[in-house]
Amino acid sequence: MRSQFLTVLCILTFVSCAIGISDAVVSLTQTDAVSETLYVEPKPSAEKNQEDKLQKKYFEDRSSGDAPMPNDPVVVRNLAFAQLAYALLTLLGAILMFRLRKIGFWIYVAGIAVGLVLPVVLVGFVALNTSFGVFFSMLFAGLYWVSSKEMH
Repeated sequence: MRSQFLTVLCILTFVSCAIGISDAVVSLTQTDAVSETLYVEPKPSAEKNQEDKLQKKYFEDRSSGDAPMPNDPVVVRNLAFAQLAYALLTLLGAILMFRLRKIGFWIYVAGIAVGLVLPVVLVGFVALNTSFGVFFSMLFAGLYWVSSKEMH
């Protein structure tokens, strides 16, 4: 029987992977529009509300830190491909762990490794600025390891 802790971890992973897959699909299908996304400095709420009413924004720069999303379509496509591979592998691992299969943990860890290595191989070390989710997944891998004794 699956513990509530493992169930919650898997559900959080499912949600995270769904967001990652949708972001990757948008980046792959609309690469030029995503690469034209401008970095927007945060503004005070009063100014922001007025500007949001006047201007529609279709894409948001969701990169982490001070580095904006790359504006080169080739880089965007490569990062999207790496994100899609990472999200699909971690999703498969989470589904297997949800079914109490221990092999799912190792697939999840392989997905994290792909999420760390593939962007660096395809784009270079600058890609680590946009892969914050992979580092967060390492924390989840530790939490899954705690629950691994209930898997077979």
